[in-house]
Amino acid sequence: MTTREILTIQLGHYSNFIGAHWWNLQDSNFTYDPNKPSEINHDVLYREGENERRQVTFTPRLLIADLKGALGYLSEHGTLYNTELNKKSDNQLLWDNAKLEVISDEPNPKTPFIQSLNESSETVDSQSFNLENNVKSWVDYFLPSCHPRTMTIVKEYSHNCTEQPFNIYTYGRNLWTTEQFSDDFCDRIRSYVEECDLMQGFQVLVDSADGFAGLGASCIQHLRDEYGKSILTFPCLDFNNSEPSASDLIKIVNTALCWQHIGEYSSLYSPLSCGQVGWPFAADARKFENITYRPELKYHSSAILATALDTLTLRYRTKKYTNASLSDLCADLNKLGRKAAATTLSLPFPMKIKMDLIDILDEFEGSLWTSLTPSCDIPMDYDMRSIALRGIPEERLKRPCHESPKQQLIKPAYNCSSVHEMMTFYLTCTSHASATYLSNIEAPLKISLPYPKIFNNNVTENGNITNCPVETDVNSVAAMAGLHSSNGIAAMYESLLNQIKRIRSIKKFHAFMDSGLEEDEFTECVHNLADCKEAYEDHYI
Repeated sequence: MTTREILTIQLGHYSNFIGAHWWNLQDSNFTYDPNKPSEINHDVLYREGENERRQVTFTPRLLIADLKGALGYLSEHGTLYNTELNKKSDNQLLWDNAKLEVISDEPNPKTPFIQSLNESSETVDSQSFNLENNVKSWVDYFLPSCHPRTMTIVKEYSHNCTEQPFNIYTYGRNLWTTEQFSDDFCDRIRSYVEECDLMQGFQVLVDSADGFAGLGASCIQHLRDEYGKSILTFPCLDFNNSEPSASDLIKIVNTALCWQHIGEYSSLYSPLSCGQVGWPFAADARKFENITYRPELKYHSSAILATALDTLTLRYRTKKYTNASLSDLCADLNKLGRKAAATTLSLPFPMKIKMDLIDILDEFEGSLWTSLTPSCDIPMDYDMRSIALRGIPEERLKRPCHESPKQQLIKPAYNCSSVHEMMTFYLTCTSHASATYLSNIEAPLKISLPYPKIFNNNVTENGNITNCPVETDVNSVAAMAGLHSSNGIAAMYESLLNQIKRIRSIKKFHAFMDSGLEEDEFTECVHNLADCKEAYEDHYI
């Protein structure tokens, strides 16, 4: 089977929170049983290599960028290839150790969870991990081993630095133009691309409210100009329930500039946030019927966003759909110049205990999904969408004829012979003037540490919904996620446009002007938001 490889790029601290959960989920969903091969083609996002001991390695095809000090205990060069040891031996040949003065920072401590990974499972008590309080950075729960070229540190700026924060779009754009950063990062991209046999494109997660917005936009422009492959971008917004402040408008400008430029160079992009309103002021979080989470914790909100990404990307990562590609997904949803899409999630998919899918869908009321795109709610009608469903085995479809109650036999959906057919039939009957591409796999989403314990106590061990509390941890769930192109996205642009119109003149924001943003460029950005809003207000064609 030919692998059509994808390179994933994560730019920014919150994007790395999401990415850490995403790679952890993929790691926990590996299948090692030869009698039950995985339905997912992991080679799409992972690369096989060999370390210096000639041991086979399987690492994410991944590039990460974050600020100095954000990696904590984690080595910038990884641990698989002993790069640090090689560097020390090289230095010994070049320098006289007796004449060297070495200045080093105190090493950052590992969380108890990370420390436990090297201990015997018999001595580790999973209940002792207080991840909600211990997790300060994404490295505190990041599991995979990475290739030495994966990590890139932005040395010009420090994490959580108040004196020189990396909080302006043009700071990131200017950083990309420096040879020290751009040449190194572009070389890393090229090295990954040259390893691929049949590369199909890029997935990019980027923080859209700080300097990484400008860095990401410049990186995506480079990907488009240099490689011409499909680019699916997720600009990420951390949930913010703090009181309004002057810095909110700076974040709004960053977001608007980010969307303008990634919309120009990406094949498709979908903003991600657990906030109902993404723009930086106090707002409510998205609600899920069978989940209770703390949206102000990056560790919690990023897990939900990562679950959506891991599920919706199944379309081009499964062995079942060998012809499905990233370019097909983008082409389905970016018609008529509409480059933005909304991300949705159903977690867990409401499979009630001792009920078949035919009965669950028949009695279900309301929308099947929850939007994870700010200021955007996606209805069932007038919608172009790519949906991925996981975790519903064929035996949960319906009862056999000789066992089936009369209520099932008389339903039109009883003639459906597969989960894919029944789900397609349901979406066709309940959605007006909509087009759906549905992908599905039988394997559920496996849940294990360090995924947060956010499921309510009415969710069973295998993800079924009950009417009474259960006392077991959730080990797997059914889930559904999708990307949607709908008129509802106009509200997202309108909300951001209304916020940015509060700025009478960008000249008052000296940091933007001093770092190279022209007033005409800002005006063009505002007009771009208005044009995008109008594009999604058109009647469905």
